[in-house]
Amino acid sequence: MSQLHQMQLTYVPVEDRVMFRMNTKTRQEFRFWMTRRYVQVLWNTVLKLLKERNDQQLKPTETEAAKPLPEQIKEAALAAEHQKVVEKSDFQTQYQESSYLPLGESPVLLFSVGVKPGANGQAILVMSPQEGQGIEIGLNDQIVHSLCKLLAETAQKANWELHLDFNQASEYLPDQQGLN
Repeated sequence: MSQLHQMQLTYVPVEDRVMFRMNTKTRQEFRFWMTRRYVQVLWNTVLKLLKERNDQQLKPTETEAAKPLPEQIKEAALAAEHQKVVEKSDFQTQYQESSYLPLGESPVLLFSVGVKPGANGQAILVMSPQEGQGIEIGLNDQIVHSLCKLLAETAQKANWELHLDFNQASEYLPDQQGLN
């Protein structure tokens, strides 16, 4: 698959689903439906990946005490990282539709989600319908944090009461520069 260019999530009240559209740098567009359950599972999958990455970044060096950091500190660091990455992302450019739709014009209902290792240690998000072709998305920091922002905003607009956030723990972040 080509490289991701843009993604868009839109709540469609008549369907009570989220329309996930993404296009690639080669102008292919993929359209999918996400249910409330799927959005929750996707959020948990991506959040687990982010927490694992965060734990690796916050791992004490051999010269530091091997005392584990409290969960509040880890959550605060993750929230701060999310904010930093999202601020650098472009959410203002309008989504560019494409007429090249490899999976067809009608959105495909997503059913399963997972993460697998990719080249150079980059995680690959695998999103699939119950039958047929799905998509795989390479997850760099910008893509994963942007996806989290879009999921949280769209679930809130849908009034699904999923509470997709990073626990807003940034108030617990100590005044140490090393955690950012």
